Amino acid sequence: MRRWYMLLIVLMLAGCGQPLQIGRPSQTQVRPTQLPSGTALPAVTANSVPSAAPTPSIPEPMPEATASPFATAALEPTLGAVGLEATPAVPIAATPTSAVIVVPLTQMPETNQERWRAQQQDRKVNNPPRPYIAQNPVTLWWYDPLTSQAVPIGTISGAFPAQAEFILRGTQQAALEVPYVINSDFGLTAISEAVRERMQAAGYSQSVEAYVVQTADILPK
Repeated sequence: MRRWYMLLIVLMLAGCGQPLQIGRPSQTQVRPTQLPSGTALPAVTANSVPSAAPTPSIPEPMPEATASPFATAALEPTLGAVGLEATPAVPIAATPTSAVIVVPLTQMPETNQERWRAQQQDRKVNNPPRPYIAQNPVTLWWYDPLTSQAVPIGTISGAFPAQAEFILRGTQQAALEVPYVINSDFGLTAISEAVRERMQAAGYSQSVEAYVVQTADILPK
């Protein structure tokens, strides 16, 4: 009796360990959901499955080019941007071109007296003046420094003083420098008015340094 009682307990315990069976509807009981009329269902095709994203191509490294000073200078800002210390560019100072400055010599203006003396070559001063005699009338000349012309004053004869001896630059003639008081010496007391005006224009109102060309008619006294 006790054995049957124990067997009954074992069967009851075995029945409690089975999982509960919940009723599932059969395939015949599953019905599709009713959609409104006119609704199109998306077509399901094999291409609808998204394919894997293409693997990006890795560009081939470019061949190294010979670095130039310009490329180095262009990369310096980039190196500074990524935190690398770039070597500062050293400015190249331009070599100054030595300019040749030509300073023309300024010629000092000559005075009228200097212009007259410039016409005398190998000038020899007679101190005191040396007397000469004109055996025949000879022309007494005056050099106009304003026009560089020889102007005849008149003719003289007899004794006259020569304060210098020289060679005329233009004609290469031997000449004697003769001092002349305007409208007073050698009997020349009424010379041409035009000649007097030219003398005054050149700064000579009292006397001038005239000259005579040496000829056979002029002898030392």
